[in-house]
Amino acid sequence: MQYTPSPTEEGSRPAQAETGGGRATRAIEYAAFVASAAIAGLGVVWLLAPDLNPFGNGEMRSLASMAFGPAAVAGTALVLGGAGIVLGALLLLGGRAARTAIAGVGGAALALTMAAVLGSMGIIAFTGYLFGLAAVAAGVATIAVMLVRAPRLGLLLLAGLIAVVATAVWLAGLTLEGLIEFATAFSTALAAEAPNLAVAAIVVTATLLWAALAITTLRKSPAGGPFEAWLVRHRRSLTVLAALGPVPYAVARISWLTPWPLFGPTAAELPPSMLATGLMLGAGAAAASTLTLGLILPWGRRFPRWMPRVGGQDVPVATAVVPGSIAAGVLCISAAPMLVTVVGNPGSPVDALLVNLVLPLWFWGPMLALAVWAYAAWRRDDARRA
Repeated sequence: MQYTPSPTEEGSRPAQAETGGGRATRAIEYAAFVASAAIAGLGVVWLLAPDLNPFGNGEMRSLASMAFGPAAVAGTALVLGGAGIVLGALLLLGGRAARTAIAGVGGAALALTMAAVLGSMGIIAFTGYLFGLAAVAAGVATIAVMLVRAPRLGLLLLAGLIAVVATAVWLAGLTLEGLIEFATAFSTALAAEAPNLAVAAIVVTATLLWAALAITTLRKSPAGGPFEAWLVRHRRSLTVLAALGPVPYAVARISWLTPWPLFGPTAAELPPSMLATGLMLGAGAAAASTLTLGLILPWGRRFPRWMPRVGGQDVPVATAVVPGSIAAGVLCISAAPMLVTVVGNPGSPVDALLVNLVLPLWFWGPMLALAVWAYAAWRRDDARRA
């Protein structure tokens, strides 16, 4: 017998979905208010203590700092943070119509302006190093788990890891001393860059929160439905394009295992510590491509059964959307400063072109954002059908 939901059930499901969505939007509004207050606080600190401004000592460079200087960045950060506080208060206190207009127009304006004023190449550098280290640690842990729960695949991956390490040691010259030197330098730099990491985290958080509010408003507009339907129809193509973004960089770093390293010193001049750095970043790029493909592969919909505790369960949408959105935001925020910085250097235009082809943030970021959005819309439609 075919089941037909009662009118009460039919009416309760959208209401429940709307309530859940409303709570999530409300949480984003509160978070955007707090993040804007943090941006304003940074502006005040930089105005009172210019030596603490990372845009003034060359540690971070944005479009605004390159064009107008660090003082303008500090003042604009204070203005942007203040505007975010006001808009956040209006969102939290205003009616639905006013909130829609504020979230849509104000959120988009704040997100774009924050990215232009505070977005920096340093953000992608910090993220790349941290993600590369996390990718190496997660890869080793994954192989260890699979050796127990999925031995055949685990042994295959272990053999691949041993082959890479053997190649790095015997052909590329990786040494234990080089690894220790890399680890020491990395930990020292991480501690020294902790304040800049905090600034980057605040900038990315505030920008993404206001962008999320703008996208939520767009979704509810008349054009939102057709656009999301288009995303769902083309989600596989968009995801494959996004997964191709880090591939050139991964290939360049893998080439350091050969006698013909790309975008680095010659094989004879490549020190072991730099080799370790390059391999870690290459591992991060390969992991980024693999995880992106998860947006369209079965294990992006349901956890593999070899995973402890969660194996066989549905992947929560936020588990893929939140980190994917953060990654897309970091890439998009860093794309313009990197493009301007590289093109503005007095070096060869060919070198500038190659850098932006090997690490195409201008392409990778938008494609990843669309792929993540398509995944979220597809999972939402899937839940409705269920």
